[in-house]
Amino acid sequence: MRKKHEKKNKIGIWVIILIVVLMLTSTIGYVFKGGSKEKYNDFSFSRTDDGRWYTKINGRQMSFSYFPAELESINLSSEIIDKIRSTRMIYFTHDPENRYSGDIALLKEIFWPYFQIYADNGLTLNNTFNLPVIDCDNATTTLPVIYFKESNQTGFYLDNNCIICELRSGEDFTALKERLLYSLFGVME
Repeated sequence: MRKKHEKKNKIGIWVIILIVVLMLTSTIGYVFKGGSKEKYNDFSFSRTDDGRWYTKINGRQMSFSYFPAELESINLSSEIIDKIRSTRMIYFTHDPENRYSGDIALLKEIFWPYFQIYADNGLTLNNTFNLPVIDCDNATTTLPVIYFKESNQTGFYLDNNCIICELRSGEDFTALKERLLYSLFGVME
């Protein structure tokens, strides 16, 4: 009888050791995993191991490359955001040589489903792409133009009804785009 009792004690000790090891390894894994959680204004963000930030906006899970605080240095006034929000259509334009032309073309795909703003693309010069020639002279109160251009600074400014989006050479277009989207979604001011 004594051997059975000693055997049960040894099994019990091993079970306890196994449970402690599992608890320790799961705690260590949680503490040292690549993901993290952050808050910005009233939004909760989760960062995944791939470096992307996720948050829920208007009931939709959204993915971003930058955390909002990383983009605070990019100038974007509330007047510009109000101008975009108050329109039903907007033009995106850029010089044909702009190296971000593909990214700019894709940006228009976001505006209708998320903001119910029809967006179309143009170019500032005659072109072979069958795109209209659009520049700041075409901007009106009801049809603003967002002109993406390379510059020696990064930020946004308003010139009458034309929103100039300047991007310093070598800067990341994604940062500029996400700064604009965060403001339109109400994550940033």
